[in-house]
Amino acid sequence: MRGGKAAVEWLTEWMRNLFLTVCAVSFLQLLLPAGDMAKYLQFVFSLIVLGVILYPLLG
Repeated sequence: MRGGKAAVEWLTEWMRNLFLTVCAVSFLQLLLPAGDMAKYLQFVFSLIVLGVILYPLLG
C-alpha cells in the first residue's frame, strides 16, 4: 500500500500547485488593464496553466 499513499501525496501536491497557479493567474488578470496587451497576457497565462496541467505527462 505504500505505492498508493505516494500516489495520493503526488496527486495532492499536483492539485495544490494547480489551484495556486489558477489563483495567482486570476489575481494577475484582475490587475491587468483592459487594452491591447491584455489578450496577449491572457494567452500567456493560459499557457502557464496548461503547462501546470500537462506537467505530469511531460515530466
